[in-house]
Amino acid sequence: MVKQVIANGTTANDGTGDTLRSAATKINSNFSEVYTILGGDSTALTSKITFGDGTIIFEGTTADANETTIIADDPGADRQIVFPNASGHVLLDSSTATLTNKTLTSPVLTTPQINDTSANHQYIVGVSELAADRTITLPLLTGDDEVTFNAHTQTLTNKSLTTPTLNASTVTGLSGAGVFNDSAGNEALVLTKTSSAVNHIGIKNNATNNGPIVEALGTDTNIDVQLTAKGTGGVKLNSPQILTQETKSTAGAISNTVPFTEFTSGSAKANSLADGASIGQMKTLVVSGAGTVTLTPANFGPGTTLTLEQNESAVLIWEGTNWQILSTYGGAVA
Repeated sequence: MVKQVIANGTTANDGTGDTLRSAATKINSNFSEVYTILGGDSTALTSKITFGDGTIIFEGTTADANETTIIADDPGADRQIVFPNASGHVLLDSSTATLTNKTLTSPVLTTPQINDTSANHQYIVGVSELAADRTITLPLLTGDDEVTFNAHTQTLTNKSLTTPTLNASTVTGLSGAGVFNDSAGNEALVLTKTSSAVNHIGIKNNATNNGPIVEALGTDTNIDVQLTAKGTGGVKLNSPQILTQETKSTAGAISNTVPFTEFTSGSAKANSLADGASIGQMKTLVVSGAGTVTLTPANFGPGTTLTLEQNESAVLIWEGTNWQILSTYGGAVA
């Protein structure tokens, strides 16, 4: 309805304005319009909406002692609240609500929770105390992917690890082999699996003036280290061969595991040598002292003893039953 305006004439009592009846009718029509707009009807204002001092009070569906009151804070400037062209509920800061189709710009989230697929458990995101703001940058994905966690078993693909620390790591690849590639993607090292393996290689670094160590480790007591070339290839040493040395200046047994024994005594000595530990094991003997050395191996193919004078030498090889002379300079067999 258009607002009904009462004509009050040109001048007082000039008889040109509305009659009292006509004016009263317009007044009643205006109030009926207001009552209807405020939720009542033409005769009564609704009891569900009332106005207080700077407040609007809503009764709700049930007339009781509980009402919803809208109060505006004291603004520091003109403010405008715009309701969208949509149906829904107004979101309040402390109420529990489900948001749909919302875009949050630079939100601050405190311990957010993400429901699982059945919404009966949550991923609860916790944080640590930071010394400064930190930025987490998500990569530009070309397909669906997963977030990697430190304690969750996952397979990493196309990852570059810079100065990683690997503890008890397992490397797997094609046909049960672990493959390490170079920067061009070519195989540099292949680790091949052996069923029920109990022995393995250990690599140690070392301190100043001591070389790094490659050694056999495992459950067995005595373990060889095997180097195998491919096809007709051989094992090539690009540096001088250095034998671990035992120095012997007294009579008695010499080591059957140390590959090189140097005799340094100035007087004659009688020494013994136990059987070799592995077929193909070699033993180098050199006499640098003035004393004659009479060596009696436990099992000696050429005889019983090998006598070496100063500056004489011999190389023995164990063939599984006896020590045999591979080469000698000046040695005498008896």
